[in-house]
Amino acid sequence: MHGHFIYERLGHYITRKRYKMKLSQEEMAFRCGIDRTYLSRIEKGRANPSLRSLCKIAKILKTRLTKMFKYL
Repeated sequence: MHGHFIYERLGHYITRKRYKMKLSQEEMAFRCGIDRTYLSRIEKGRANPSLRSLCKIAKILKTRLTKMFKYL
């Protein structure tokens, strides 16, 4: 499986969860302590997020990392 495809699927999952929680990218990024443009790149599958960033995102989305990775 191509690595870029994994990031796209992960980004899609994050975006869907964020929409369900009715959070803007700006609000989500603020809560995670990351830059909004970085979150945008993650959601588009154009960034290779660190484990630390993914943990912060999972916490805000009220999900587990294992659940996020399940969809890869």
